Amino acid sequence: MYNFLKKSRIILSLVFFLLLLICFIDTYRLAGQWSDGLLQWQFVPALLGSATGGAIILLFLVVLTLLFGRIYCSTLCPLGTCQDIVRRTANLFKSKKKRKLKYSKPHHLVRYLILGLVIISFVLGSSTLLLILDPYSNFGRMATSLLGPAVIWSGNTLSDIFPSIPFQDYKIFTLSTCLFAAVVFITVTGLSALRGRLYCNSICPVGSLLGLLSKYSLFRLTLNSDTCARCMACVKDCKGQCIDIKRMEIDHTRCVQCHNCTSACRTKQSIRYQFAYGEKKTTPQKTTDVTRRRLFLGAIGGIAVAGTVRAFTPPWRASSSHSKAITPPGSRGLDHFKRHCTACHACVAGCPSQVLRPAVTEYGLDGFMMPVLDYNKSFCNYECNTCSTICPNDAIIHLTKEEKILTQIGRANFMLDRCIVVREETDCGACDEHCPVKAIRMVHFRDGLYIPQLDTSLCIGCGGCEYICPARPDKAIQVTANAEHRQARPVEEEAQEKVEIDDFGF
Repeated sequence: MYNFLKKSRIILSLVFFLLLLICFIDTYRLAGQWSDGLLQWQFVPALLGSATGGAIILLFLVVLTLLFGRIYCSTLCPLGTCQDIVRRTANLFKSKKKRKLKYSKPHHLVRYLILGLVIISFVLGSSTLLLILDPYSNFGRMATSLLGPAVIWSGNTLSDIFPSIPFQDYKIFTLSTCLFAAVVFITVTGLSALRGRLYCNSICPVGSLLGLLSKYSLFRLTLNSDTCARCMACVKDCKGQCIDIKRMEIDHTRCVQCHNCTSACRTKQSIRYQFAYGEKKTTPQKTTDVTRRRLFLGAIGGIAVAGTVRAFTPPWRASSSHSKAITPPGSRGLDHFKRHCTACHACVAGCPSQVLRPAVTEYGLDGFMMPVLDYNKSFCNYECNTCSTICPNDAIIHLTKEEKILTQIGRANFMLDRCIVVREETDCGACDEHCPVKAIRMVHFRDGLYIPQLDTSLCIGCGGCEYICPARPDKAIQVTANAEHRQARPVEEEAQEKVEIDDFGF
């Protein structure tokens, strides 16, 4: 039975891992949207979710942990599975002696200090520390920033051999995000190769919180001191390093229910996964840890009220104005976006036009790595609503195509003195040609030249005009963000004849 549990867990964890990985590196849109719903079944997106669905998923994950232990960490969390893969791969290059682990004392001071700081900052209105340490978001950033470019490079290499494979220009590269993802990758893989699930049990706030819950789960692993041969086989295979044979104890706050120990047990009876209450105890009695119980109750209470407090607490800002920082359509505005975005970069990876990229300082310090529209690289496609269908926690509310084409995320501003029609006295009209809502039309200027004229009530802030504007070094037309997204006036057929420009002057 235990071998079946272990193999089932491994298969399920690999299936979830591969499907989630596809969501972040499927740059050729081969999988469609069939796997996007899986992103919702992650702890932090459910915690930050603005809809009822997020609360239901969060409740499910909490109940699952209280029933069976840290199933989320061993099966659903992609970074947890990534650590297991790294550990298994590292063992291939080690001698049999070095592959074995041993019991390690828990780093309670470090793990609960990190968890406490995360909860305090979260309740006060800042998700920055949580997002920096969130395992799901870190997995998404590593996949998008490190593996994504490798996938595109490989595809572009193959496109020379197989012309049916389209060539792709990777526009979402951000050095700061890549460096951050690289640091996290090196840290996680290094700890995993040497110490198993040390990152989960000492640094990850989600692992620390679920560890407190799993200490009181209904079904737990138990040791039988009467039949145990003290062979240490279970200890050597325990990736959580949480089995203390000398004291015949298991630290359930660190156990991730991998079932390596149950399959390794030589007697097959000394370590069991069973209902933990109402049975005769086979391990030495322990005095009640009052401090840990109080910490457990305090953590649960903090998470229970955090969502309510954050609903009325504005996010922290490093700057009072971010007029050029444009949030994705469906994000409602900067406040809503900062409150709910996990910076997992699922929308960045899924954006067909690659106009989304990770922010550096555009949103302030508390918006580091959150997606921002960059009109220097591309523009938002008129009828595209991909980002709103991918977002796992309603940081970007789902918009139909009809709703999206009327969502005004910003407004274009025209600087006459920068326009090449004025500076170089030549025809242009590029902005007019690329405006999908006819918010720009060409009017007579002088000497047979035409100049753009804006109707901001029609403008949706898609950035097509800014992206195509040939003026340098400063573009003549730029989009500034709406603090709160608005609804643009529907496009109507203009009675006035549109001016056609035969040839651009650039």
